[in-house]
Amino acid sequence: PPDLSGLVLVCFLFPEVRTKHGEAAFSFSAPQVWNKLPEDLRSAPTLNSFKTRLKTFLFNIAFN
Repeated sequence: PPDLSGLVLVCFLFPEVRTKHGEAAFSFSAPQVWNKLPEDLRSAPTLNSFKTRLKTFLFNIAFN
């Protein structure tokens, strides 16, 4: 797996849209979802740790 230890925490900007159809586009909704994730999840040092933290985060939402 790639080493992501030097990765800087990034918040993505999303494009301006004019229609509800545009709001449903991946390019619009994905950055919104990413930006709402907790900082410790977004700053996971490796892909495996990101997956583990994401799974824990989603289970906590579903079952708490």
